[in-house]
Amino acid sequence: MPVAHLIQFTTTSPDDILTQLRAYAERELDRKAPKGFLTSRILVRADSKSVAFYTEWETEEFLEDTRDSAPWEACMDLNDIHASGREEATYKITR
Repeated sequence: MPVAHLIQFTTTSPDDILTQLRAYAERELDRKAPKGFLTSRILVRADSKSVAFYTEWETEEFLEDTRDSAPWEACMDLNDIHASGREEATYKITR
């Protein structure tokens, strides 16, 4: 079953997190998409107090494989430096 994964970073410096997420998405998802990856979006709250990273995957197993990768972990660690908080949730996509 397809899943969506949403990570929301609370921050006073959204540009730092945006830069990291854009670079990760371009380098790891757009150029050489991991198995099972469907799409991604980077969202900035209208008041610029948070940034969200939304991805969709064919199955939760493909998501987990990518979350265990060094590039994913490095990107999230760098974002955590600039964030005051982080929330994650995985959702099943139903029709």
